[in-house]
Parts: sequence; structure tokens; C-alpha cells
Amino acid sequence: MSALFAWVVAASSVLAPARQHDQLAEAIATRAEAEAPLFKGDDGRLRTSALLVAIAFRESSLRAGAVGDHVRGKPTSFCAFQLNLPWGRKTAEGWTGEDLVEDPHKCVTAAIHMLRISMRVCPSYPLAWYAAGPAGCASERAQRISRDRMAIAQRLLRDVLVEEEPPKAVLLLPSIGAIDPAAPRPRPFCGGA
Repeated sequence: MSALFAWVVAASSVLAPARQHDQLAEAIATRAEAEAPLFKGDDGRLRTSALLVAIAFRESSLRAGAVGDHVRGKPTSFCAFQLNLPWGRKTAEGWTGEDLVEDPHKCVTAAIHMLRISMRVCPSYPLAWYAAGPAGCASERAQRISRDRMAIAQRLLRDVLVEEEPPKAVLLLPSIGAIDPAAPRPRPFCGGA
């Protein structure tokens, strides 16, 4: 289990504690490690993951198979990120809404690609284009959505701490070599009669 996966599970559990998050968390962590991060710096992948968790929480309560925004009885928004694909449209990658619902990795990949465009188009409100399309930068509603998701991501980065497994202690002594403190050792008899 990667440290990023453990962090995504912990962050998801903070937001939706009564739910199983392994499948979506694995997809978020895997794609965040495979794709170029949305943010620069050493913590870019962690910040990318935090943003993905925040968006998926607000869009679907972290449900990978969410389907919503029905128009004329047919769904138009799909997967944890509620990607809008009305009237049988496909993502830039060629995936249908059903593809996104069935495969969380496709869902996360498509969301990252859309977020990358949104952040480039509207840097002042990085999620506004994602939330409302081309008019998003000027939309007060989309700006409010952007601020909300970014604030949740910041809160997760501040509040969710995952301890990495501590390394096994090994002592190096010059005359003896490596000693594992947990290994059984013969005990000298120090008692008297």
C-alpha cells in the first residue's frame, strides 16, 4: 500500500466515514501518481489527490458509480466527479458515461484532464470552468464552487495526517555489525547459587 493511497483513504474517511473507499481511493492515488500533478512542487501529487477527494466528495459523496443530472429521463452526469456528458457525448479520451461509472480509473483520468484545462483557462477560480463550462470564469456560482472545493482540499491537507510505517530499528556497532533489537538472543546466566 502506497503512502498516497493510505492518505486518500484517510481523507475520504474524514469526509464520508461510513463508506468503503478503497476502490475510488486506489484509482485516485494510482492516477495521481501516473499523471503529471495539477500542482507544482514536491507535494504536487498530494495536493492533486486532495483536490480530487474534495471534488468527488461534493459531487457524489465519494460514490464511484454515481449518476445524476437527468434531462428528459436520461442521466447527463457520471461517476464520482459527475462529469457532464449529455445526449451520448464522450470524453476527450473517447469514453462514455457508462465507461466512467464502470471504471473509476477512467473517471479519475477524465476528471484530471478536465481539471487541467479548467486551471489553465481560469487561474483565479481554478475549478470554475470545470463547474460551469466556458462561462464559468465569470459565473458567481462557479466561482463559489471553485472556492468551496479548494477550501475542502486545503482543510484535508492541513488536518489529515497518515503516519508512515516506522522503519525497523537496526543498530550498527563498529565491532559487531548489524544487530536487530527484536531478534531473540541468548541470555547469559548472571545468577549465583
